[in-house]
Amino acid sequence: MTGLNVRGLAAAVGATAISAVAFVAPGTASAACTGVNIKGNGSSLQAAAQQKYWSPAFNAKCEGTGHEQVEYESTSSGKGLASWWVGHNSEKYKGFGANNAFVGTDQPPNETQEKEINEKSVEPANKVLSIPVLQAAVALPIHLPEGCTATSGKKGKGPKRLVLSDADLQAIFAHTITKWSQLPAFNDNALVGASCNKEAPIIRVVRKEGSGTTAILKKFLFEINKSPVDGSESWNELAEKNENLNWPDETEGLVKAEKGSGIASTVAATAGSIGYANLNEVRANAAFTPAGGGGEGGSIFWPELQNKGKKYEDPSTDGESNTAASANCASESYVSLNKTGKQGKFPPESTEDVWNEVTASTVQKKSYALCGFTYDVSLTDFAGFSEAGSVTSKEEVETLKNYLTYVLTTGQSALAGNDFLALPAGKKGGNVLKIAQEGAAKIAY
Repeated sequence: MTGLNVRGLAAAVGATAISAVAFVAPGTASAACTGVNIKGNGSSLQAAAQQKYWSPAFNAKCEGTGHEQVEYESTSSGKGLASWWVGHNSEKYKGFGANNAFVGTDQPPNETQEKEINEKSVEPANKVLSIPVLQAAVALPIHLPEGCTATSGKKGKGPKRLVLSDADLQAIFAHTITKWSQLPAFNDNALVGASCNKEAPIIRVVRKEGSGTTAILKKFLFEINKSPVDGSESWNELAEKNENLNWPDETEGLVKAEKGSGIASTVAATAGSIGYANLNEVRANAAFTPAGGGGEGGSIFWPELQNKGKKYEDPSTDGESNTAASANCASESYVSLNKTGKQGKFPPESTEDVWNEVTASTVQKKSYALCGFTYDVSLTDFAGFSEAGSVTSKEEVETLKNYLTYVLTTGQSALAGNDFLALPAGKKGGNVLKIAQEGAAKIAY
């Protein structure tokens, strides 16, 4: 089956969506406040949503009671999954208690990784839940060689910055295009400046730790090029590793940074570089906005990306503005790709299914092409994990279920205008929001 065209949720969550999973608004929910405090960890991509827009509002309902307070630690998708036993690194395993109640990841576990988690369970019927929580756009921060700016479009009448084609993007990270002067003239791109160094290398800035944002990018690159790019491995195989740290031709033009914010700051400080990070993390770095001297007409910016034919889109609905907007992922077309690149059914029917093969299609009608989901990983039966250090309590699960229910109802309306976007809703949206809400309802002790 081909990809399904899906639309972002409107600014307010509709009554139908809210009623899909029962939730009582902050101030009145769980009036007894019987749940206990919990912590989650993982994805830096969803950190701002967790720390600024969701947990403060959720925590307000029981503020001062000492109950049902949620914290989120931004580590990385890889580290979050490792804390739940993915990778079999016992030194990182934290169990499933209040300090490790859920994992945020942009790289949902595949079948092998789900089995690794369930190896700790004494209940064979237990299921791992990969619950989508939001959509995000992955921006591509660029710092041109010293003394260079860019124009695009005929006679320079397009954006005063580069516009990248899918093929250009893939070739840059595959390191087959190694110099800025080698970029094909997609949309009549041109480097401007007498001091532009034609031999200036392209420096790829990538994540230092296993990252879900890396997985989103590599899955997208796999759609463009399904051949091996690193010895015998394809982009998809490189993406599927929990510690997805390998890149083609690593000995030249590669720098590693920690978290998406680290990639943004490294690119801002490194002439001739390009990286990738959540739009929210890139815009938070003033170097990429007009207020900090970035954006169109400068050497530091994020580019627009090809979405169909010669058309292109910005990752933000308001371009390189100083102020936050929405991720430009409305009407995004997602697909599911297997190891060979064959398209399967999207969306998966349930959060109990694996979602690791879901990726944005390279062909979009109106949306920015490089978008993706981020997920919170949970379980259908926490009590089934009985090994020492892994036992959680009913009260912890109560808080977790209440929190993720809030995230998937009222919490969705907090995303638009804050460089994120709510989950697609309704039949045209693949019912992703409904599937996610049903997943939160399956969380149990």
